[in-house]
Amino acid sequence: MNANPIPVPVPDAVTAFKARRLPQYVTDAVRLQADAVDALYLCTGPRFEEARQHQQAQIARANKVLATVPARGSLVVRGAA
Repeated sequence: MNANPIPVPVPDAVTAFKARRLPQYVTDAVRLQADAVDALYLCTGPRFEEARQHQQAQIARANKVLATVPARGSLVVRGAA
């Protein structure tokens, strides 16, 4: 067995189909998490401590929702990350 499998790109149509099959609250949580991660990278330096804590709370809240979903593969939605 190969220890490092080569990733196979997934066509956009397949990704869109999988995204449509997810419940709306899961899609919302994925987008919330992706937006919070993007915003977290902007919160650098000691002046942005409160903003960084807020983004970390958003990520934790989204992860809590995503933890309730049975794992069936990646939950990445195109355009969210």
